Amino acid sequence: MNFGLFSLVAGVMLAGLVAVPAGQPVPVIYSTDLMHPHDDPDDHFDLACLYSIPEADVRAIILDQGQPQSQRPGYVPVWQLNHLSKRHIPAAIGLPEKLRAPHDPALNQAAAHQNGVNLILQALENSREKVAILFVGSARDIAAAFNREPALFQKKVRSITGFIGEASDPNTVEYNVQLDPQAYICLLRSGLPFNWVPCFDGGLWKNNGHASFWKIRQRQVLEGTSEPLQRYFSYMLQSSTNDPIQSLAIPLDPTDRASMMDGERNLWASAVLGIPLGRPLRFDGRTVAHFAPVELWVDDQAVIHYGKGPGSRRIMRFEITDPVKFPQVATKLTADLLRAFPLRQ
Repeated sequence: MNFGLFSLVAGVMLAGLVAVPAGQPVPVIYSTDLMHPHDDPDDHFDLACLYSIPEADVRAIILDQGQPQSQRPGYVPVWQLNHLSKRHIPAAIGLPEKLRAPHDPALNQAAAHQNGVNLILQALENSREKVAILFVGSARDIAAAFNREPALFQKKVRSITGFIGEASDPNTVEYNVQLDPQAYICLLRSGLPFNWVPCFDGGLWKNNGHASFWKIRQRQVLEGTSEPLQRYFSYMLQSSTNDPIQSLAIPLDPTDRASMMDGERNLWASAVLGIPLGRPLRFDGRTVAHFAPVELWVDDQAVIHYGKGPGSRRIMRFEITDPVKFPQVATKLTADLLRAFPLRQ
């Protein structure tokens, strides 16, 4: 398949469509470094969970990292999940270059890559209710949009939740921060309501209680899900180039299915995405993770410092209250969400 052509066609298809809210869910703008072929398969798990959260009225998906998106379009999994759920959530490719400073509006970047920022601003303008912004990856397009229309953000943004950074080790520069340090600094200094979900706490692949990182065996969350959704994950894991929609109707090869089920996966967001939307992580009536206030400031090298300092602000930081139960509850909620994926025949 010619993915360059596909991404262009998908962009045209999706750009003019708007999701229809059901009940009273929270309007959501979601930014993700989702790609196909994938960078990290966790992004596909996160997106499928987001489609399954009843509290989330997803109004826009921003495909972070505009340069690789042109060759490895995240439009592919968005198109697949829109097809399976019969939804029409718009998606747009974001900016290709890092911001030059925390206040950079990125107006100098290529016009072809301004669609992500424009979609954020359009979604905010069109929403009657305040919007929750969630991001996994860099904060580039969100920060650029804020720098262009800060008053709109102050008026329309309910909260920004970012899965990014390291909670306690100043010598660890986490991957999402590296993608665009100035964008990270921008949002932490913006004064907007910010829910911070560090990816690690205590160094790479460590979680000492203020990060969302945990590990699963894929069988734990994929067993019992619908066959079409399993084909979505298999298509991704095999980096398939077959027609992405037709592939959702082709029965899985038993060997491919067994390999998929046996795989291990690092997760950060899936079950946690619902917390800022009002879906808590609980076990036996007790909350196992939540957000708690913390005072901090960020320096010009994107390093976090706790306590009072230049431009310090009070934000909400992710906190695990039951370290033993957290991975179990997060895994179960991820499985429940994927099994409840809103498949529409």
